Amino acid sequence: MIRTALLTTRYLLLVLLMCLSVNLFAQVDSPQLLTLDEAIRLALQGNRSFQIAQRTLEKARKRVAEARGAGNLQLQSNTTYTHYDRVATARFGPQEVRLGSLESRIVVLTLTQPIDISGVIRSATQSATLGYELSALEYERARNELILQVTSAYLNVARADAFVRVAEEALKNAQERLRITRTQLDTGVASRFDLLRAETQVAQSEQALLNARNQAEIARAALNNLLGRDLNTPVQIAMPEALPLMQSVELGILIQQAQQQRPEVRAAERNLELAKVNIRVAQRGALPTLALNGQWNFNLTPTVFNPRRQIFTATAILSFPVFDGGITRARVAQAREDLDIAEINLQQVKDGVALEVRTAYLNLRDAQQRLEVARKGLEQATEALRLARIRYEAGVSPQLEISDAELAYTQAQTNLVNAQFDYLTAYAALQKAVGTIGERYAGVF
Repeated sequence: MIRTALLTTRYLLLVLLMCLSVNLFAQVDSPQLLTLDEAIRLALQGNRSFQIAQRTLEKARKRVAEARGAGNLQLQSNTTYTHYDRVATARFGPQEVRLGSLESRIVVLTLTQPIDISGVIRSATQSATLGYELSALEYERARNELILQVTSAYLNVARADAFVRVAEEALKNAQERLRITRTQLDTGVASRFDLLRAETQVAQSEQALLNARNQAEIARAALNNLLGRDLNTPVQIAMPEALPLMQSVELGILIQQAQQQRPEVRAAERNLELAKVNIRVAQRGALPTLALNGQWNFNLTPTVFNPRRQIFTATAILSFPVFDGGITRARVAQAREDLDIAEINLQQVKDGVALEVRTAYLNLRDAQQRLEVARKGLEQATEALRLARIRYEAGVSPQLEISDAELAYTQAQTNLVNAQFDYLTAYAALQKAVGTIGERYAGVF
């Protein structure tokens, strides 16, 4: 009995280890569920194009510091070493005196403080600040665009998976028809031609399934590319339980909201301000400049005729351009043209945003209407396929009837899938067009 108990214990331990191994391999092989919110956060962290936008924003921030530094106190040092081939001499009576030395070592420290009497530095700093704001708005635009791209890619994976399920069901229906046809052939109800048609439909359904699975793999690779991950990373997505409802807001209000919130419009407004600042910068090219200098000269090789080791000089330099050959006038003229261009560009951007909002709004409304029609169409196609299958199994209808019913059912499923994901894509596009798609991620990355 003791031996039997030991064998039983070993058997139970073996079964337990096998169960643990199966669970472990199942956890390794099954991809982790990826929500849309997680996908967007991964993209904001790992997408290469968005990383470039982040670096560009940081570069613009440092450019502001550079512009401000032009008005700060500056200290420079220069060291000069000179070796002469000979030294001049002078004779005083019978004695010959050297007037210098073969080597000269001098250290110069220069302290400079620009005085912005004409406002050039102030205007340059303001220009750099507006440039930083433009970069920040471009960063926001890139973020919104990336969120829309990730949302579309995520929905494309879900759409592709839905098409795989449609193709699998179509193959299952074709295989069931083939089974019924073989039974009817054995009983003499169906012909050899009917069997060939059923087999052909199975082969075509298998090809459609292979193509659907291939498109699903391509969609996963495209999503991984946007997320900055390896293209072979397994992806399992989570679809929303219910579709978001279309808000009952007038199109005009949405356009007005977009023109207030879209970073493209705000960037065009900042660009208009920058053009005005650049006019003032160009005009200040004809104004005087003032700088205060303090200079220390340290002579490390004093001589009899130059015994001083340290000399300090203070200088005030006032520069006034008398005639620059028309350069300032030409720069002002160019700046005014840039102002006109900025005004036209602002109106162009507003028109483009209005068109984008209108297009997204109409696409969403169209998708909503098609969604309702597709649902009714699928209900009708499902009932028609049920009746056609009963009639075909009873041998009272030709194979063409059930073949048409199956094709209509598959097409109705495809229409519903397209309508659902067209609605979700259009909903995201409308959020991006209005400028609200990235609100929940603002300040996070």
